[in-house]
Amino acid sequence: MKIQGIGKYTAVLGVSAMLVSGCGLFGPEQDVSIDPPPLSQVEVETPQAVPGEESGEVEEPEAMTGTYERTVYLLDANGYVVPVSLTLPKEEGTAKQVLTYMVKGGPVEAMLPNGFSAVFPEGTKVQGLVIKEGVATIDFSKEFKTYKQEDEKKILDAITRAMTEFDNVKTVQIWINGTPLTEMPVARTPINELDRTLGVNLELADGAVPGKTTAVTVYFQSQLDNARTYFVPVTRLIPETDNVAKATVEELIKGPKEGTQLFSSLLRTTRVLDVQQQNDLITVNLSDDILKYDEGREASPDVLESLVLSLTESTGAKQVQLLVEGKPISGGAQDFSKPVARPLLVNSLSF
Repeated sequence: MKIQGIGKYTAVLGVSAMLVSGCGLFGPEQDVSIDPPPLSQVEVETPQAVPGEESGEVEEPEAMTGTYERTVYLLDANGYVVPVSLTLPKEEGTAKQVLTYMVKGGPVEAMLPNGFSAVFPEGTKVQGLVIKEGVATIDFSKEFKTYKQEDEKKILDAITRAMTEFDNVKTVQIWINGTPLTEMPVARTPINELDRTLGVNLELADGAVPGKTTAVTVYFQSQLDNARTYFVPVTRLIPETDNVAKATVEELIKGPKEGTQLFSSLLRTTRVLDVQQQNDLITVNLSDDILKYDEGREASPDVLESLVLSLTESTGAKQVQLLVEGKPISGGAQDFSKPVARPLLVNSLSF
């Protein structure tokens, strides 16, 4: 899975937060990746080039049988863009397949959890998809333009994050019927190359001033009607800070904004004793309030996973070491006594 650290935001909330500077078609980018999918499952794309462009080097596809887990981005019942891991049949053009499973009325319909929906308008087709020098260029059919204005930012979030899950994609360009877009067709959001720094489910923190903010992405939770919980990433623009790791933990403790259907399993009484980052390792020392699960014998698995997801997403670190009152966490289904990496799959569709 590809993770890119999110630095200081200088854009205002909403449509203006989508302004990005272009680096030219197929401009080179530096990769930062964590636990990437095998290259043979990522590079194999449709040999069809975006009209007017070369497709670049494409590996010869191998015979594919069976299934694999892939992350698509869907809308939950509350309108949040949410990563969901699906078991898909193996086929050529993995990235194109992921987008196909994000179309209303498409093959994803039989796999949706209750309350979830696909994000692209019904009838949308991926006519071409080329990955070259870190840029995924997607050519959608004309049906892509038939979305509602209020869904424009959600669609951009979903496309960008789904494609940048792949290790060899850093930015995304969108075409419709062979024509590159400089702005989205409905609300006219300016676009050129989209990347993960744009965030997802964007919100402005209380007291933050647009243009003087730092972005952190925290993983809150929501609940299905069968009481099963799932993680929802929220990019929050907070007052400027140089300590992104500590700010991420603090925002997770503060929890979601009032009036939402989200919650955090991390108690608000939890104190951040220390946060240190050395290269690709973040060490977080928390008070023992975190040990309120299973009669105080261990920390909630949801708490631990939300911490790891949030810290790796916001900082780009590869591993997280969690401490309670200076001691490693022990017990539970997963061993947290040593540094742990970001989970490969989030919200597996075994609901």
